Amino acid sequence: MARLSELGVDFDHWCFACGRANPVGLHLDYDVARRRASTRFVPAREHSGYEGLVHGGIVTALLDETMGWAIFHEGIWGVTARIAVAFRRPIAVGAQLTVTGTVTKETRRAIETHGEVRDASGALVAEADATFLVMPEERRRELERRYSRVEEAFAKVKAAVQEEEMGTR
Repeated sequence: MARLSELGVDFDHWCFACGRANPVGLHLDYDVARRRASTRFVPAREHSGYEGLVHGGIVTALLDETMGWAIFHEGIWGVTARIAVAFRRPIAVGAQLTVTGTVTKETRRAIETHGEVRDASGALVAEADATFLVMPEERRRELERRYSRVEEAFAKVKAAVQEEEMGTR
């Protein structure tokens, strides 16, 4: 898998989930492959709902962002139109989590995804299905101007994913 931060993807912005500029954000980084993204996260006390347990909104944000990166790293800009989350088990603060997102269906205007959160034992603790609407071209271009070096970084990501698929990485 290709690590986004190592390939020049710029995380110096305010996104709550992946932005480095946000002092209270999650500061996620992603490993990506074709139609897939994954990250690791250890929730801290500030991510609590009930004492000692992770807030469901944080779990939802993890899933939403990870499913989004499953499409975004391929140069497709989209916004979440719908997300349905199923919480399978309570998640303890301090638990080592692995979050994955995969593309399950793609049309011209929408992309369907599935996400999973697993604990260190591999047990499924939450999962989601989401639909992302493909962003209109004008808005995509506007955001590409705002986020520097996007095209260059995505070209490196695409090359790394292709190298891995061919077994040369």
